[in-house]
Amino acid sequence: MFLTSVPRRTLIVVTAVLLAVGAAGCGDGNETQRYADRVRVEGFTLVKSAYANGEGRSYLGPAGEGAPPVTAPGLTLSSGGTDTSYLFYDYLATGRGTDSDTGTCSVTVYEIRDRAKAVDYLDDDLNSSQQQAVRDGTSRIVRIDVLCDAQADT
Repeated sequence: MFLTSVPRRTLIVVTAVLLAVGAAGCGDGNETQRYADRVRVEGFTLVKSAYANGEGRSYLGPAGEGAPPVTAPGLTLSSGGTDTSYLFYDYLATGRGTDSDTGTCSVTVYEIRDRAKAVDYLDDDLNSSQQQAVRDGTSRIVRIDVLCDAQADT
């Protein structure tokens, strides 16, 4: 009995220590992630986030034209145009934001052009009714990429 309970206790202690160290070491993310946490897209819901050379976040919201209202600390956006390097997205807006906690950050707003590809891209991040709304064109997916100077330099 004693031998079988020791590994279990050890596992519990090790797990608790790892959780504590992980929480202390991760903090609240790097500057890019912290700035992305402050981005708001009016009428849209965050459905996916991923970090790879910047923070990319996808939002689900009502169908419409152009960039939805996007706010963040010190953010100024300019209307986008056609950016042929992103055939999967329509380039809607770009700009820069500044916050004392994160420094200066670039923000780019895209819309996933092909509704079927948008559903495939988000896969399990959307429930079946959300998937159908995107396919029907009553909802759309907007992606916002954020990269702060602190991460761009590394």
